[in-house]
Amino acid sequence: MMKSLLVAIFVVGLSLSDIVSLSSEFRREDVTFRKKRNTERLTYFYYQQPEYPRDCKEVYDQCEDQAPGGVYLIKPEGSPQPFEVYCNNSIDGGGWTVFQRRVDGSVDFYRFWNEYKSGFGFLRGEFWLGNDKISYLTNQKRYELRIDMNNVNGEPYFAKYNLFRISDEGSKYRLVGLGDYDSSSTANNDALKNFRNQSFSTRDEDNDASDRLHVATRCHGAWWFKSNHFYSHLNGLYNAGSSYDKSIDWDGLPGQSFHIKYSEMKIRPLPDP
Repeated sequence: MMKSLLVAIFVVGLSLSDIVSLSSEFRREDVTFRKKRNTERLTYFYYQQPEYPRDCKEVYDQCEDQAPGGVYLIKPEGSPQPFEVYCNNSIDGGGWTVFQRRVDGSVDFYRFWNEYKSGFGFLRGEFWLGNDKISYLTNQKRYELRIDMNNVNGEPYFAKYNLFRISDEGSKYRLVGLGDYDSSSTANNDALKNFRNQSFSTRDEDNDASDRLHVATRCHGAWWFKSNHFYSHLNGLYNAGSSYDKSIDWDGLPGQSFHIKYSEMKIRPLPDP
């Protein structure tokens, strides 16, 4: 091996000290290059870390072209993990984050507290997004609420409010913010007004204001129930025969206020003042 090294030195005409020095330079450059490459790799992944939109309005605004409605991944402020939501961009200017939908009765809405807490159903069909997620969403900005409904005859109506916010589980997802009923609404009645500051109730969590009965079990659903007369209940039984108080209901809806065929509840951030 030593003989080969001496031959190499003779051929290139370099001294042994030149070879050692040159070898050291190559090693330093190699270390420098490898360090730089590693740094670039780390920097690349750092800057590629995704920043999730906080709601469907941000999804809508971040797209160069109009974003189609569908399922998107968001991460509201305070939420420990991102989660999927359905964005409705086909109505009233788009940018709506949907948190409830009823279309055909394929999903059972007579469920327990933890199911309403985490959410259930299918985002492209019937679902409840989950009270934890709704709470994260509505407490990061000021949101308006729009509810679209088709009555028993399939005729469309909507109700709109200029504020909607619920608290966290500690205070039972209380409806702490409900704004004014928009005069352009066609639903004919403000059927949410009596639930302001009321906690959410399910079949196993009685948080209504009635001392006589558990309204959620009587009405086979879950809502911000207050008393026996509940005014609206969009999580009731789907087409529940002839039983008025166990079917999907919006008091005063033109045509007929119960046996509603379609409902969709959604929120969108209000413009900055």
